[in-house]
Amino acid sequence: MRHSSLLLFLALLATVAFAQRNQRPPRHPSEAEQQQIEDDKAAIQKLHDADITASLALDTNALEALWTDDIVTMAPGGPPVAGREANAKKLEAEVAKLKSTQVLGFDEQWQEIRIEGDWAYEWGSMSGRLQPFAGGKETDYKLNVMRILNRQPDGTWKIARSIYNDAEGEPKPAEEKKPEEKKKNELEQ
Repeated sequence: MRHSSLLLFLALLATVAFAQRNQRPPRHPSEAEQQQIEDDKAAIQKLHDADITASLALDTNALEALWTDDIVTMAPGGPPVAGREANAKKLEAEVAKLKSTQVLGFDEQWQEIRIEGDWAYEWGSMSGRLQPFAGGKETDYKLNVMRILNRQPDGTWKIARSIYNDAEGEPKPAEEKKPEEKKKNELEQ
């Protein structure tokens, strides 16, 4: 019995020693690597800002400039759309449908952005408000979005892949404020 206890103790000791030997201390990025991370974060934020500005203006040329040549998009209920030309055609058709609509708001809320070398992925949501120029009800929408970004040789980032779906189903009329909420908002102004 004493012999088996000794063997068990030695096996446990060997396991602990092996595990400690194979553990690597956490690696801290060098100053140059840390600077690259900061530069990448700033460049990705510029991409987001340009995307918001172009979306608010329904500027197809500015939106297309944010894509890689081999962009692939995947919208709900349809096949993947591959390549700049096919995506440009689809975007232009969608914007043509919206020409009679005023874009009242558009925003992006990114929950996570991970950078891995020349590639990054991000997921979050996009939301907006629309209203026909001729009048009518304002509608809200929200999309779940996942994108893969690619760093370009000049240090900018472009959208290489994008998949999205409706976060809340069909667009719905904006909620009417209750009379007491309207009074409260008017008093705050």
